[in-house]
Amino acid sequence: MLHDVMTALRAGDATAALAAAERWVAAEPANPEAFEWLAQAHGAAGDTAAAAAAIDRGLALAPGHAGLITTRAFLHLQGGDLEASTADFRAAVAEDPNQLPAYVALAHLALGRGDRAEAERLVALAKRIDDEHPRLLLAEAQLAELSGDGQRALALLSAAVQRAPRDPLAQAALGLAYLQRNHLAFAEQALRNALALSGAAPNLHGALVACLEAQGRLPEAFEAAIAWVEAAPASVAARWTHARLCAAAGRLEEASAGVEAVLAEAPEHGPALALELQLNHHLGGPEAAVARLQARLAERPGLTQGWRLLLGLGDLAQAEATIAAWRAAAPASGDALEAEATLREHQGELAAAETAAREALALEPRLMEARRILARAAARQPAEAAMAATQALLDGVVSPGQRHALLPWYGAALHRVGRVAEAAAAWQQFWAEGFLPRLPQPVPASAARPAADGGAGCLLWGPPGLRLEPIHTLLAAAAPERVLLDRFADTRRDDGFNRLRVAPDHAAAGTAARWRAPLEANGLDPAAMIDGLPHWDGWTHATLHGTRLVALLRDPRDLLLTWLAEGSASGYPFPGVEAAAAWLSAVLGQYLEAEAADPARVFRLDADGLASDPAGFGEALAAACGLPAPPPAVVPAPVAVPVELPAGSWRAYAGVLAPAFATLSPLAVRLGYPAE
Repeated sequence: MLHDVMTALRAGDATAALAAAERWVAAEPANPEAFEWLAQAHGAAGDTAAAAAAIDRGLALAPGHAGLITTRAFLHLQGGDLEASTADFRAAVAEDPNQLPAYVALAHLALGRGDRAEAERLVALAKRIDDEHPRLLLAEAQLAELSGDGQRALALLSAAVQRAPRDPLAQAALGLAYLQRNHLAFAEQALRNALALSGAAPNLHGALVACLEAQGRLPEAFEAAIAWVEAAPASVAARWTHARLCAAAGRLEEASAGVEAVLAEAPEHGPALALELQLNHHLGGPEAAVARLQARLAERPGLTQGWRLLLGLGDLAQAEATIAAWRAAAPASGDALEAEATLREHQGELAAAETAAREALALEPRLMEARRILARAAARQPAEAAMAATQALLDGVVSPGQRHALLPWYGAALHRVGRVAEAAAAWQQFWAEGFLPRLPQPVPASAARPAADGGAGCLLWGPPGLRLEPIHTLLAAAAPERVLLDRFADTRRDDGFNRLRVAPDHAAAGTAARWRAPLEANGLDPAAMIDGLPHWDGWTHATLHGTRLVALLRDPRDLLLTWLAEGSASGYPFPGVEAAAAWLSAVLGQYLEAEAADPARVFRLDADGLASDPAGFGEALAAACGLPAPPPAVVPAPVAVPVELPAGSWRAYAGVLAPAFATLSPLAVRLGYPAE
């Protein structure tokens, strides 16, 4: 009878499962296992009350039955009672140390609350029972993502789907992982697989919409949005997505009605307010759009998002008037004062900006930008004063997020007063606390089986630890029709050469043909393009063997220090001192091999030359990228970073980061930098 129940549940047939379980209970009324599966069948049918009753009947027969306790824990979890579910899962493993589902659930709960160490402990225990259980593989994949091993995470998710193709959670996790990596066709298939199964979360429709939109398939995205609204009619997110896609499809009246409904439920929904403004502009003209927004502000003077939209409609003079009106309408609004502080800072009225920021925080200590304005103000002071001011800011935070946001500035202040060990510790703490999205670090690959076509044109790459933005600005000014920087933005080509990589033997790995296709589809000549890459390795070099590489480098020890202090333009988080040194060593080692093997198509520029010799750097950049003339003398917008770390800054940290620098020093010498 157990076989009948399990077969029906696996097939998603709750009715058949319930019938089989009821027959089992009738045949064996003293068997607690029969009641466990009756509860699961009721749960699959959506009848949680009947499931709970079945559990109670089973536990009356066997009070310590681990399977029944685990099933009750899942019911608590479904009802949102994390405390009760955690207690029951723990009770289940206490009764039966082999209760695998309880261990796996506890691991996922630990991951949900950010307790990585506990999750690792529970996964290790569960692996002793069944190291290939699909839900256990999902937990392992999450841990791999957190440790920066994206390729292993993807392999684990694929293995989970192979072992449980009808598990909606496994299919969903794989689809979301592919979507994060911009492997859209694979993501779409896995998400559709998940949604075809019973028990799939309705919000997966939203991921499918995003996947289809990213492929430019708006009619299908619109259909997916309709399906989401049908599956979750009370979901504001679903109705907002439908309204937004109505607008994209030119169905403006329908979109307007949808936005109105969203704002009735969520008056402070910022994107809906912005779309309402656009729609009213199209349907009734600019005056009608502004009038409707002002009417909303009259109804709700504290509507922060509305005031911010109004600020964006005018020039600097109008911004002054809008902020004055905002402050008059909502005198207790810290957001209004924060907006004034931002405006004053933009205008160069730094003292006024600092005063407004302090007043804003006095009203609403939660504000983040006001605290950043004060951090920037502190950084402009002499070193000792900056240290004291930044310490005071840090002491006054009211949330872990605020403290985390100030750690780079605190480290910078410590650096300026020569307390380098404490500075390095503050920067490391910033990365270790886990408040930031964890973009998986690519594993440098070298093996490749390239096709005859190796692409064409120029690749531009710099590792973490140097500022690519001003160099990108120079190139974009010199040859805007040739420079491709979409890989550093949210919307980018899906060709396998973006920030997120898969193993070279994976079907989604990049090829020269995939690299060419989106360029040629947009009428671009691949041979003329300068393609900015977030990541390069030996595999990239071998696969795109028809291109030339312009590598922007620095002393590897400066790269590591700046990556630690400032992050990277590519968005890769700092993985820890030793791990970062090992990663840089692997990538730069592959670079040196490529340079030695292909000197005719590998060009190296010292990125620090932009600061020390701008004209000479511009000429070298133009020659390497095949530009007819050096870039114009563009003054890039200042980068709001806490600290400047010019060439050679690593020497101040030679003692603090000695083991990591020992790893990198041989590479530095091979690249032509001094050993000491």
